Amino acid sequence: MKITIFARLVIGFLAIFILAMAVSVYAIIQLRKLERDTQSIILIDGRLSEYEKKLGDLLLSQMRYEKKFIISPDDELYTQFLSAEKEFYSQLAEIKAMTDSPVSISILEKIQLFQEHYKDLFNIEVQYLTSGQTYNADDYKSEKEIAVNGITEGLNAFRLFNERNTYNKVKELGKAEVKASKVAIVIGLASLFLGTIISIFITLNITKPLLVIKKRTRDIAKGEFGKDLELTSPPEIGELARAFNTMCNKLKEIDKIKTDFYSFMSHELRTPLTTINEGTNLLIEGLNDKGENKKEQRLLRIIKEESNRMISLVNSLLDLSKMEAGMMEFNFVLHDIKPLIHQVTREIEPIAEKREIRIESDITNKLPKVKIDVNMILQVLRNLLVNAVKFTPKGGNIRVFTKTIEDQLQVSVKDNGPGISEEHLDIIFDKFQQVNILDSNKITGTGLGLSIVKHIIIAHGGKVWVKSILGQGSVFTFALPV
Repeated sequence: MKITIFARLVIGFLAIFILAMAVSVYAIIQLRKLERDTQSIILIDGRLSEYEKKLGDLLLSQMRYEKKFIISPDDELYTQFLSAEKEFYSQLAEIKAMTDSPVSISILEKIQLFQEHYKDLFNIEVQYLTSGQTYNADDYKSEKEIAVNGITEGLNAFRLFNERNTYNKVKELGKAEVKASKVAIVIGLASLFLGTIISIFITLNITKPLLVIKKRTRDIAKGEFGKDLELTSPPEIGELARAFNTMCNKLKEIDKIKTDFYSFMSHELRTPLTTINEGTNLLIEGLNDKGENKKEQRLLRIIKEESNRMISLVNSLLDLSKMEAGMMEFNFVLHDIKPLIHQVTREIEPIAEKREIRIESDITNKLPKVKIDVNMILQVLRNLLVNAVKFTPKGGNIRVFTKTIEDQLQVSVKDNGPGISEEHLDIIFDKFQQVNILDSNKITGTGLGLSIVKHIIIAHGGKVWVKSILGQGSVFTFALPV
């Protein structure tokens, strides 16, 4: 029996319908799975981040009440300390109940041990103070600082582990989304092959949003959060997009907590370091007036040098935190960059001469003026030149040159140091990154200079990069729009 045209049309439409249903069912299953995984990140990882922040606040509360009690023993202060301590243990227990990772549990147990040690030390001091007995307060203060540092390091380790765990989950979500997207595309193409409008509708309404989410997932894995997703799509994908946006906001909060922590700690460190530096200057001046105590003068100069180095590090951390938070203020003016290069070159020459390093300048006579923040560009030039001097061997040479290409002014700093391996070129501008090279143990640094350079140049609408060959040196270049 021959199949009529109508029957063939019915069979064709049934096949199309089945394929369309298969696409829909598969997509719904995958979207539900993605939604569950996303909700897990929001509900668990987000709450862990909140608990970690609360633990940090409770630790600060304990320290505040403990220090006030040492100065002025008062039962109310001790009661408040105990209340903060009780809440600290309560929050710690809730975090333990939420996580099943052996690494997290190990970190939390270490935090608990340091907290118990800190509490025991303070309780012993309380007994001494309430009984009127004398004791060596400095020993207890030192031990308490070790315990508090242990707790702080533990909280940092827990936060970093939680962030890495969250990013790994996001990457896994990305893989699942890619898989779902590919299968949806294959089935959609099969439906399209049958020549129906239904397959086109499914592809446009399911595949396209999944591809957008996949791309966004890759951006998040790189630390680029961007704006919220706004998708015109079926309710299931729309709900996933909303959950995805909530997850992004949680990740932004985690990143902000990290930046705020660096900023807070840097700010708290700068004041005592400045005090130490000024006190050391007074002591050195006093010993110079007496003209004796050479050994003590040498020790004080070492203390001064180290405090200056720490102050420089803290200032760099503060600047970097402001730049990452978008709070750094720039004063842009139209300016010639040539005198800035000469100024920094003159500043660095005494340092280079000590190591018999020659600095050459090859500056084009007629350079276009660029819109820059003068002080910030001076900092960029200083960081690049100091970095070049640091890694250039004795008797080497450094060359600073400029050129104009289309609508860009390029400034380059070339050295003949040991160079940088190709696998490290992508991370050299990340903060706290220092490449291991020959004799790197003789070279000190914080790994912040190039990161600050990158943030400043990007804020100017430019870009910075490096070209390097092992054994032949490196060329650091930044470009500014004309």
